[in-house]
Order: sequence, then structure tokens, then C-alpha cells
Amino acid sequence: MIRVFVFVLISTLFFEINSKTNDTPITHFTVADTIQTGVNAIYDSIGLLNSYTARVFTPVCEVDKCYAIEINFYWDLIGRFHHYDTIPGKSLTKLDHEPFIVDDFIKLEKILKNANSPLALYSKEELVRNTRSSEIDGFTGATINEIKESVIGGAVYSCHTLWHIANGSAVDSLQKTTKENFNENLVKKLVSKQDQEINYFLIYSFSEDDFQTYLPEVLLTIPQGKGYYAKHVFEKMPKDVISSNLSQTFFAANFNQFNYFAQVALLEKIDTNSLSSEMSIALTNSLDERNSYRNDLIRQLTSTGRKH
Repeated sequence: MIRVFVFVLISTLFFEINSKTNDTPITHFTVADTIQTGVNAIYDSIGLLNSYTARVFTPVCEVDKCYAIEINFYWDLIGRFHHYDTIPGKSLTKLDHEPFIVDDFIKLEKILKNANSPLALYSKEELVRNTRSSEIDGFTGATINEIKESVIGGAVYSCHTLWHIANGSAVDSLQKTTKENFNENLVKKLVSKQDQEINYFLIYSFSEDDFQTYLPEVLLTIPQGKGYYAKHVFEKMPKDVISSNLSQTFFAANFNQFNYFAQVALLEKIDTNSLSSEMSIALTNSLDERNSYRNDLIRQLTSTGRKH
């Protein structure tokens, strides 16, 4: 039991140091088609939204019987499942009321954190295949091979049910709530985490007005980005924001750091008539001898753009 306590303590510390949970639900989602579940906001020490929690109550039904699970779930601000807590007197069990062991608790958290689990692809009815042998993995049937590593033997249906709550039922509600609470301090807090998945959430959530309001934060995410992140930012940014003085100053200083595809995406969005002299010089200096679409765009911009 000491190992269980340490495991739970480590999981919860991330969320609960100097934080406060609001007693009034901030949003709701539906479990098992009919059970309305309230979500409570957790705020950090300066009163900013920090994470979400919900007490989940759900039936889990096997072939011939049903039982209830009651458990506390926690998510971050973009709806990623973070951890769970058991509730005193509401223990987790497998078939025939066999209690979870330490390894089961640890494996369940890993299962629930895997947003790309193959459990997403299967309905409850598809989890096992009929077999003449009985009580394999605790079922009159064999767990299909595709999900064996994604479930706990004897708790296959429980894993499936809880995974779909953690990664399905709640996520849209949580993301919508975060968007509704966007303000300068919250956006700065999210960007400061230097988490590319959070940054993608921001740029795909922002309206045109948001891009203008939070432009310094958007620009700050670009040097942090990997792969095609900068390209996606430029494709999402409105043209008037890309052409602003702040944006062009940033682009002029960093243009050579962007990969080819990001450079092309940016060049296609720049308003020729708003091209600053600073940006024009940076583009001209970045020209090379290659016969490329990128260079064609630069020549077109710098030869026809109005210099300031």
C-alpha cells in the first residue's frame, strides 16, 4: 500500500500545490448517455485556471452483470487526461471482486493517458471473441489481440469504459471551457509551458481578433516549434496580422530560422503593399542561386513591394 500511496501522491502534486478547487461545476459532460457529470475548475495560487477535475460515476456492464465505478479524474487545460484518484471506500476491482494490485493501478493510469490507444477503435461488444474455453482473461471469451496491451486482465470492460470517458466524453467540454476563459494572463501561462500540443490548441482556437490580441504570445511560440508548427501558424494567422509592424520585425529577424515550407507559407500571406523596408532587406539577403518557388516569391515581393 505504501507504493500505491507514493504513486498517487506523485501524480497529484503536479496539480495541487498552492491550488484551489472551485466547489461549483464550471461545465458538464455526459457519461453512459444519461449521467450528467460536473467538472470543477482548479485554480493556481494567483487565481488562474490551472486544470479540471470530475468525480466520475459510471456503470460497467459485462455479459450477465453490471457494477459501478466511482473515481476522480483530472485533466489539463486542453483536455489531456493527467491522472486519477481513487475514493476511500470505492475501491477498483476486477472480475469476482478481485481488488486491483499496485501494478494494476499503475497500468490503468498509463492506459488512460494514451490518447491514441487502440481502445478508440473498438466498441465494448468487440473487445472479446467467443471461445470454447471459459474464463480466459476473466471472460467467457478471449480478449482480442489488438487491445491486450491496452487493458488489464479481468478489467477489460472497465478499462474501455474509463478510457472513453477520459479521452472522449469530457474533452470537448473542457476545451470549450478553456477557450471561453482566454485572457492575456491565461494565454501567457499556457505559452510559458513550451508545450507544442498546447500551442497547436491555441492557434487552432484563436479567432482573427484573438490573433491580434495575443500576437506577442503567438510569435513567442514560433521559435519553440518543431516540424511544421511554424508553417501551420502562418497559415492560420490573418493577413493583416502577418503584415503588422510587430510581425514583420519578428519575421525579419527570424526568417532564415524557418524551414522551407514555413518560409513559403509566410511569403504567400505577406501583403505586398505592406512590406516593410526591414522585411524587404531580410528577404533580399536570404535569396540564393536555387531556382525555387521560395525565391520566386521573394523576388516578386521585393521587386513590387512598397518600401517604408
